[in-house]
Amino acid sequence: MIITNKTSLKLPAVFCGSILSVAIAQGTVAAGFEIEEIVVTAQKRSQSLQEVPISETVLNEDDLKNARIESGTEIARQAPNLQVSVLGNEMQPKFSMRGISTKEFNLNGISPTGVFFDEVYVGASYLGGAQIFDIERIEVLRGPQGTLFGKNTTAGAINFISKRPTFESEAYITGGVASNDYWELKGAAEVPLIDDKLSARLAFNLGDSDGYVENLNPDGEDLSSIDRKSFRLTLGYRVDDTFDTTLRLFRTESNPKAVGAITYGLLPGGVNAVGVNPRINPFDGTRMDSHELATDRSGDIEVLGEGGYLTLEKDLGFATLTSITSHVSGEFSNLVDADGTMNNILHLDFGAEHEETSQDLRLSSNGEGGITWIAGLYYFKDVVDIATTYHVLEEFGGPVLGQSYRQTRQSYAVYFDGTYDIGDIFTLYGGLRLSDDEGYLEDFQVTPVVPLQSGKVGYEDSEPTGRVGVRLHLADESMLYAQFAYGYRSSAINGGALSPSEINVADPEKIKAYEVGYKSQWLDRRLTINSSLFYYDFTDQQFLNVVNIGQQQLLNAGSSKVTGLEVEVALQATENLRFNAGLGLLDSEYEDLVLNGVDLSGNELIEAPKMTFNVSGDYLVYLGDNGSINFHADANYVGSQYFHATNADEFKADSFWDVGARIAYRSPSEKYELSIYGKNLTDNDEVTGVETDANTATRFTTVPFPRRFGIDFTVNF
Repeated sequence: MIITNKTSLKLPAVFCGSILSVAIAQGTVAAGFEIEEIVVTAQKRSQSLQEVPISETVLNEDDLKNARIESGTEIARQAPNLQVSVLGNEMQPKFSMRGISTKEFNLNGISPTGVFFDEVYVGASYLGGAQIFDIERIEVLRGPQGTLFGKNTTAGAINFISKRPTFESEAYITGGVASNDYWELKGAAEVPLIDDKLSARLAFNLGDSDGYVENLNPDGEDLSSIDRKSFRLTLGYRVDDTFDTTLRLFRTESNPKAVGAITYGLLPGGVNAVGVNPRINPFDGTRMDSHELATDRSGDIEVLGEGGYLTLEKDLGFATLTSITSHVSGEFSNLVDADGTMNNILHLDFGAEHEETSQDLRLSSNGEGGITWIAGLYYFKDVVDIATTYHVLEEFGGPVLGQSYRQTRQSYAVYFDGTYDIGDIFTLYGGLRLSDDEGYLEDFQVTPVVPLQSGKVGYEDSEPTGRVGVRLHLADESMLYAQFAYGYRSSAINGGALSPSEINVADPEKIKAYEVGYKSQWLDRRLTINSSLFYYDFTDQQFLNVVNIGQQQLLNAGSSKVTGLEVEVALQATENLRFNAGLGLLDSEYEDLVLNGVDLSGNELIEAPKMTFNVSGDYLVYLGDNGSINFHADANYVGSQYFHATNADEFKADSFWDVGARIAYRSPSEKYELSIYGKNLTDNDEVTGVETDANTATRFTTVPFPRRFGIDFTVNF
């Protein structure tokens, strides 16, 4: 049963009722406009969103622009039952979907939400937000996606799809400034090199801003700044009418100061491992507010990522053969003030170098009959070298501690998914994926205590994932589906160990998901209502637990249950007025979890607010020969949530609203656009993420950027 609060539900209920009232009132108006069809590739083929039996949110180019979504960390504002927190920088989003999250912050960790760029899996967490520019759409797929997307999608998958060459000349450039000395310059240009044969598209995104977390140290720099440079070159080549190739090359650099990294001590009295309370103002002894720190380090971060994806598509007549080959490399480093004070007591340096390669080869049917199918082979490998160093009282000749190791992971899979129409009403569908996964940690060394350990600690998993369901076409514009899906996240190795005895392997986590969904369109396709009801039986959830100072363990929780609901509504009220709304409800609990001898069964899951709600509206005013003005407003509500399984108050975030608005003028020729916008208009400062470090007894929290106003100017060529 879903537990909700009547007061918190009142506004979403009233608003959704208002949308339906407007729809009914407009129902007798002559048709002549409708909601544009949304085409997705959630099932590895182009389909209407309304035909896909998946709970899915799609954000297109206009959605991203109007809501001024600048990074992957902000997409939760438009997607129910999705939470995103930032781990150090905007390039490193951490997702929680339908209450399924991870507290694994080590750089060798695996997220239960699979992140994909142009269908390529991204294994390095610090590259999860690297290419959010010149985007065609973002697809948020809720629920296990083990058949077509593979392992490590127990929560779901997010696919960022960039623009492909159109083989026509076009270009645009956008420049903008905003609060905190923020500036941004982004754009793209496409040049056909051979008519209808070869075309090149170059996109870029540059941005910089001062930090919004004030450092009270007069010799220090403010934190939570932005410094990014990203580029993507896409080449499209048509071999002939049946053979297309697309090559994407990218490079991204980011050098910010740590985002929202407010430090708290975990020990009694709020002190950390060195006996200091980092929240006390060293100048007057008062407690600092949520956007203040006093530190001798500003959390310098360096991120470098580069790579390429090659997609080949050959139409064989009866089927299409698709090959996607990728290679990505990355480097990450972060200089952390682990004591959180102006004194050089405890500094932490950690970094990683990453290489990953993948190959997806699949054959999908082209037939228009009652049977469709897709079959494929998949390979993935990544290697990461990680080093962490702790400097203790460095100025006084204190010890230098640390650890380093190499982790290697490989995955092989074969998969099949198909549908079978039984008459005009019933469709059976199902899929199966067989995966063999292995991983090992080697060359483990602790400085200066333990010499190099040449042995390996690892795992070998072999697990099927899949789904089976039935889809009912109730009418031309409505569809009901019911399905069962099984997913798993592969074993994981404790990457935060400071001694060989701490290195352990957590078993795979597994999920059984039951879901019923309904998708419909009304009023001549001017009103869309999509909903889904689900139940999760979640076992062996991987969990990073702080045992004592300097000791953490990676373990498996016994079992958890999650029940939830999503409802998404889109209404084209008039030709110029559109509303969107989304509601997410969750009821989650650990059924079997014991940490440090304490039974936590019955507690809520981490990052699983009982309710999320988002709403937006756009009103377009035509000015005749003088152009047009678009008015946009959006709001996102997130209920209270916990960031630790103890559900202790110090790990609780209260509910909050995030409100934004944008007004854009477009010239008659649509060549120019001038816009002003505001973000976080309520100036919300509620914590959006918490991570704990056992080795320093420190809790790092993330706070959002304060109220921001900005202006953008776009030129289209």
